[in-house]
Amino acid sequence: MTDSVRATVYLQVQPDYSWRARQSGKYDEPSAIDGAKVVGSTQNKSQKPKPGTVEVKVVIELPKGAFLPLRPEAIVVIPETLTTPHPVTVEAEDANGEAL
Repeated sequence: MTDSVRATVYLQVQPDYSWRARQSGKYDEPSAIDGAKVVGSTQNKSQKPKPGTVEVKVVIELPKGAFLPLRPEAIVVIPETLTTPHPVTVEAEDANGEAL
């Protein structure tokens, strides 16, 4: 008996074209693509995938314990380079009600 289970999903992935490619209308070079985004997902291969997408089969494997109450967990580490600091403004008054 195995301690994990598998699930299959089909992702429809669409290219994210660069600003330069959109301005020039040149979409036929790999350099025109800046990234990609998932625009759809199904449990079975799609009969009608969205135009301009690539369908990718992904199989994930999870430990069975992930489905037990109070047992699922994940650790997500966000590096400092992916954060944007926001200034904090504080207004305070002393005990006499005067602004500091």
